[in-house]
Amino acid sequence: MNRSWQQALLDELQQRRILEQDEGMRLQAGQAAPWYMTALSGFAAWFAALMLLAAWVMSLGSGPLPNLFAGVLLLLTAIGLLRGSGAFVPQLGLAFSMLGQALLVFFSAELQQMDFLRLPALVALLVAIGMLLVPAGSGHRFVCALAAMLGLVLLFDSYFLLSIQAVVLAALAVWLWLRRAHWAHLPQAGMIRAVAGAATLVAMASGIIGQPSMGGLRWILALEGDNAGWLAWLYPLGATLVLLATLVWLTSAVQWPVRLGALAGVLVLAALSSPAPGLLIAAALWLAVFHACDRLWSVLVGVGVAFYLSDLYYSLHITLLVKSILLVASGLLLLALRQWLVMPLRRAE
Repeated sequence: MNRSWQQALLDELQQRRILEQDEGMRLQAGQAAPWYMTALSGFAAWFAALMLLAAWVMSLGSGPLPNLFAGVLLLLTAIGLLRGSGAFVPQLGLAFSMLGQALLVFFSAELQQMDFLRLPALVALLVAIGMLLVPAGSGHRFVCALAAMLGLVLLFDSYFLLSIQAVVLAALAVWLWLRRAHWAHLPQAGMIRAVAGAATLVAMASGIIGQPSMGGLRWILALEGDNAGWLAWLYPLGATLVLLATLVWLTSAVQWPVRLGALAGVLVLAALSSPAPGLLIAAALWLAVFHACDRLWSVLVGVGVAFYLSDLYYSLHITLLVKSILLVASGLLLLALRQWLVMPLRRAE
């Protein structure tokens, strides 16, 4: 929110006697620094943190025990710095936190007592969850939530489990965005938004596993062998269910004939988009973030939708004629859904 909109919102809240004058002045005094100051402070903080880490490695080496000690020390220092104010101190706390988590992951990788990826992934998951609970800014919370979900993804090497996980993360993100009005006023709203954003990003990226143009089928064959035939439909089916559940939620106040027609249209759209199941997840997420009125994630998810559309159009696993027919039919179906579902709602309002 820019300064003019924030000032208008504060004035409106004070006129309605929702916000006291002293509280409004305190909020105005706590406005964020300009973006260029934040960027410069972040660069300086990361440079200082990397120099400290390099000095530590040069003096004591990079063995398991020095990594463990340095990681714990950096995390404890980050917890104190993240409580600070200004532009530089929180950025330095973020840098220390990320470096500390990375050192603990390196320490677990050097132990080599379990599978090479699973132990570091488990350590990354647990440490990131712990740092997510630390009071901090939105950037640190988002990075910790993202690190935790990436660690969760790396714990599994089965297409079946990865598909289930991708669908569950997409459903979690959609559910959190659709219920934003219920948690936006809670003290844990910042943490919930970070989890929703990280789940959205991971769910968007996980759509690649179902893209035939990106070697998804060859990867399924390498992981699952004889079970690849039916597992190839697992992620598209889950993506369709997520999109249907999103539409059911959004049309809960619509009359049943219109609702059933919209659901039937979405089923046809899902069948047309089966060569690009990531597009179905992106569509569900786009509807959810638009319903949540989050401008940043609306733009980011829109970029993801454009990516999956371009991948479908320029892929080589189906002919250009088939792709053109699919895109034209999908566009006509979306226009029909708009005329059938959206226009009656606008006239009713």
